[in-house]
Amino acid sequence: MAVQTAAFAQFKLNGKITHYTGGADVRINIPVVCGFFDQNSIRIPVTKDGSFSITLPIKSQKFGHLFFNADNYPLLLNSNKTLTVNLDANTKGLKFITGSALPENTLLHSTNPSEYPIFLQDDKYTRLDLNALNIQLLKPYLAARDRKIALVNKSTVSAADKKMIAAELRYIAYNYLHELTDLSAENPAALNKLVADIYSKAPIKPEVMPAGPQYYIFVNNYLQEAEKRTTGKQNLLTGRWQSAVKYLTADIAQQFGYQLITRAFYNGDPAQTKALISAYLQKFPTGVYTADVRKKALSFR
Repeated sequence: MAVQTAAFAQFKLNGKITHYTGGADVRINIPVVCGFFDQNSIRIPVTKDGSFSITLPIKSQKFGHLFFNADNYPLLLNSNKTLTVNLDANTKGLKFITGSALPENTLLHSTNPSEYPIFLQDDKYTRLDLNALNIQLLKPYLAARDRKIALVNKSTVSAADKKMIAAELRYIAYNYLHELTDLSAENPAALNKLVADIYSKAPIKPEVMPAGPQYYIFVNNYLQEAEKRTTGKQNLLTGRWQSAVKYLTADIAQQFGYQLITRAFYNGDPAQTKALISAYLQKFPTGVYTADVRKKALSFR
């Protein structure tokens, strides 16, 4: 039985699980801004023969993730399009079968956007100096990213889909590079300097609007690096909001601020949630997220 969530601006996803024996957990997660909060996941019922279907309200381009048991797969969702997929319970693989959203999703998966970089798996990079990091890590990684983007730009999908996929590839590369600052390194100063140099030159203006989730993760990392440059430390979420107001345009700050509130709220941090809500409503007393922000505020009374 299909899950019907709206009767306008829809994306319809159909699928079937081969080698299905029952008990599968199939969900789709569509972040409001970014991140994988369980509250944003919609469970998709599966029939006895392994079939499933869901109709989603999609007004504009959105990235989502289809979760199947312990695996997940990125999807590009466009208004009034369809996609039929096959999931295999044995191989844990995903295949695209048909639908008007087939070209852009086939392209998206061909780029393997979530490919985990080798420099986060091999500790040899944690011992290099800054010059070696630039030569052995940064240049090859950016070259590989640019080859993926070139394939996207040569494809026959719509210009809007090209821009959206290419932008996500750029931002996820920035985000993986930022993870270098979390590594236990023999030469942490070199890794931190590499990342600081990258982010000091990174353009904060989004390449597409509405921006994809990787952009807002990039924004969070960008603000962290800005805080390090100005204060020498990373601030709490309330400090991140102050940086957002300073560095971001109003429309981006509004979305990013809502993400910060949602993160604090779902993490069960009432002190930061209330502080963020107060600051947010002073800056944005009206807006697309204001009603939900006020609703969250009521939960603390």
